[in-house]
Amino acid sequence: MFKWTMLFTFLFCTQAITQDIGFEKIGQVRPRHARDIRSSNWSIGAETMDRDFTVYQNWKEYLGPLGIPKARIQAGWAKTEKEQGTYNWAWLDEIVFDMAEQGVEPWMCLSYGNEIYSEGGGVHLGALIPESEEALIAWERWVKAMVARYGHIIEEWEVWNEPNNKNSAEVYSTLLMRTAKAVRSIQPNGKILAMALVGFKRDWAGKVLEPFVKQDQLHLIDVVTFHSYPKNPDGRADLVFGLREFIHSYSPRIKVRMGEAGCPSAYRETRSLNSLPWTETTQTKWALRNLLVYLGRDIPASYFSIIDMKYPDEMNIKGLIKANDDKTVDYLKPSYYAIQAMASIFDDRLERISNYSYKEDVNRSLAFFGYKNKSSDRQVLTLWFDDDIPKDNNQKTLMNFTCYEGNFEDPVYIDLRETKVYEIPDDKWSVHGSVYEFKDIPVYDSPVIVADKSLIMIKQ
Repeated sequence: MFKWTMLFTFLFCTQAITQDIGFEKIGQVRPRHARDIRSSNWSIGAETMDRDFTVYQNWKEYLGPLGIPKARIQAGWAKTEKEQGTYNWAWLDEIVFDMAEQGVEPWMCLSYGNEIYSEGGGVHLGALIPESEEALIAWERWVKAMVARYGHIIEEWEVWNEPNNKNSAEVYSTLLMRTAKAVRSIQPNGKILAMALVGFKRDWAGKVLEPFVKQDQLHLIDVVTFHSYPKNPDGRADLVFGLREFIHSYSPRIKVRMGEAGCPSAYRETRSLNSLPWTETTQTKWALRNLLVYLGRDIPASYFSIIDMKYPDEMNIKGLIKANDDKTVDYLKPSYYAIQAMASIFDDRLERISNYSYKEDVNRSLAFFGYKNKSSDRQVLTLWFDDDIPKDNNQKTLMNFTCYEGNFEDPVYIDLRETKVYEIPDDKWSVHGSVYEFKDIPVYDSPVIVADKSLIMIKQ
């Protein structure tokens, strides 16, 4: 039922705080399996299996049902080649082939080093890169063997993990060029993902790229990846524009990707985002906001990671799945279900609407992005307060907003954190032409959605 109002009329009301949103719940977002999603903006992190910090067999049954069709994995040279010239692929075969069977395409981070070779590089985070000619030749031989074995499944190859932690740009640039040539010698159309930068280190990146410019080899690089762990998941997102502009000054063909970011699910002295009062609720908010803020900038992004990782000195609790000390699954965290719902809605059937025209009545910084279905032009909107670190409090502010180029037939409201879908009452929205007005829509520091019901798969 449509309510007609005067063109460009904008509704204002005194802001209110609510726990019960007062809308009728009609169900929950129905998950979609990864094999039913052709592509999306996202990857899920499945790192550290090369060092046995997680065990694929323990959690693989939860990968496909998450609904994210790409996964970042690490290759593990030292785990594969323990005797010079002999490769044991069994551990990696299990992962790569099963992921493909589940409809999840791996992208492979080629790292770390191998200490059976002189100056062969280290095997843990922050490790030095192979430098001796003997080690580099062995590295290239291993890379070629891997591409030959998995090239029918994997087309994206990332070179090293966070090399700017301890390595010079010049040393890394040498490894990158040699690796890219090795990959392309076996897989001419293989994609090379470079750098996996810690942060937005443009100066370091520039030093990596200069030899490629001088040798006319920039065509070897397809993507520059970066890692970012801000306390506020929205806090540094705009920095990617500066990085992208910098990379495009070398070649506008090279894309950028947020390759790794995650949030702990409890207070812990841990790597990245430590010593803050994180909970499973705030982790869920952080994860949703981080992935959606990059979607709103058309930047592919990956969440780190699918399961908690048992490091030698701690449990890294950024996973969507709670792990036991023996690396088995304890339970699926709320963040798993929230990301699963998000993945069900946002795939390549939607495209972002640039400069979406809207007006709202809240005196607070708001993330607001609009998307449309490529076939029907019906729309999906994402909204959340982006000015602070996610809080454990879930109180909502009632907000009015007007969309000047909207397209909804039957709008529904979704709280992604809870995966719940609600009808928007007839007296809370109205339309005249392409102008849609929404009244008393609950918004808080976790993403909520206003979407045409036809675009949401709902389970009762």
